[in-house]
Amino acid sequence: MVWMTWRQHRIELIAAVTLFVLVSAGLLISGLSMHAAYRTEGIEGCLADTQRGACGQIITSFRDRYVGWGDTLTLLNLLPALAGVFIGAPLLSRELEHGTWKLVFVQSVTRIRWLTIKIALVGGAVIVIAAAFAAMLTWWRQPLDAVGGRIDPAAFNFEGLSLAAAALFGFAVGTFIGVVLRRMIAAMAVTLLVYFAIRTPVEQLLRPRYQDPLVRTFDINSPPVANQDWILGQGWMDSTGHRLSTAEQLAYLRGVREDRNDFDQYMLDQGFRPFVEYHPNGRFWTFQFIEAGLLVALAALFIAAAVLLIRRRTT
Repeated sequence: MVWMTWRQHRIELIAAVTLFVLVSAGLLISGLSMHAAYRTEGIEGCLADTQRGACGQIITSFRDRYVGWGDTLTLLNLLPALAGVFIGAPLLSRELEHGTWKLVFVQSVTRIRWLTIKIALVGGAVIVIAAAFAAMLTWWRQPLDAVGGRIDPAAFNFEGLSLAAAALFGFAVGTFIGVVLRRMIAAMAVTLLVYFAIRTPVEQLLRPRYQDPLVRTFDINSPPVANQDWILGQGWMDSTGHRLSTAEQLAYLRGVREDRNDFDQYMLDQGFRPFVEYHPNGRFWTFQFIEAGLLVALAALFIAAAVLLIRRRTT
């Protein structure tokens, strides 16, 4: 069974490893340059005192020089979805569509053993490859993380446990959809839709609320929080803690010239204070464990459902 599983899925796994090698080559070349610049340009020393004008300019210049690479790497958010589409969806749907599962079961292989070996071997390979991507991306992003933090979504999705957990989730979704539809091409298309239908709300709605965000008021002439923190929103609040809506701010704006400094001073004179809602960078690992646990739990549910359906449909 192990050899047969490898023979059936070697193309997908070889393609995944090849993609990792190609991406890693690009990351290695650009990463070595970025790490060298981080050391030689004194970025680490500047981070300890960002109030100095020269240091602020150096850090901004460094970040602007390499942030474009980081923005390009957001395309790797597709990796977990691709694991579901090209590895998870064909895993069982191909067997069911062509009826080859019948040949397996007339041998001395039980349903449970067949399912366990296929899911464990292929799913395990998906996790290992995703973890390798995460390790490489974490190394590459080290200087940018020191400047901008790790809890922001631009870094969070690729570091720690997140990428491997998301890849497992994508694989599980594809496996389940493949069993439900029993048609490989249809399963691949639906897997992509289902993955993002679940993953997007997790990122945009649940993640910001894994813990209650911190709220603080600040002096308009000083940074509200550290550059490494994840800012969820900013605005104005009154002495009772009421946050002004956009419409309310526009109403006050009509009372002054549309000049930022005049508006700020006017709001301060009216008794309002600027506030920021944020998650500190120190919550990175707490959020990682919460989200990874959620995705792994969902993956377990999808795989369990796929196993139950297979047992019923092949009896």
